[in-house]
Amino acid sequence: MLKILQRFLLLFCSISLVTAQTTETTTQTDIALIKDFISDIADETLRPDVILNRYVLLQQTETDEEYDYLEASIEEIRINLQPKNIDEIAYIPFQALPKRETRDIDPEGKPTNKMYFLRYRNRQMLAVYIAQDKIASFTLVSKGEKAHFVTY
Repeated sequence: MLKILQRFLLLFCSISLVTAQTTETTTQTDIALIKDFISDIADETLRPDVILNRYVLLQQTETDEEYDYLEASIEEIRINLQPKNIDEIAYIPFQALPKRETRDIDPEGKPTNKMYFLRYRNRQMLAVYIAQDKIASFTLVSKGEKAHFVTY
């Protein structure tokens, strides 16, 4: 009985370790995607439509007005990045934030382990939600008392 219990414990620890490593790898992959996105936005030679097509999951953007809004949003982020050293941007997973900072966010069923918050010198500058290995949202808006990600 003791051997069975020991084997079960060993198996459980192995599974936990693999799960933790997979989660860490996924987080690193997501952050690398966001860093590339930010780097390309900061590159003024790249057009917003190229950035959108390269990084953003566009499933619900059907009209020219919606697409124009996203291009304008990329330009606005670009303007906000100009005075900043992008190497100083912190990429913080949702789970790493204190509860007081996340209580006003409604994930609406989206996995919070795919939500990231970008800070520059301790000030939030952007929120990003990843889905299907692309950026599904970089727009966090208030809806009543809570904020939620708008997907495109």
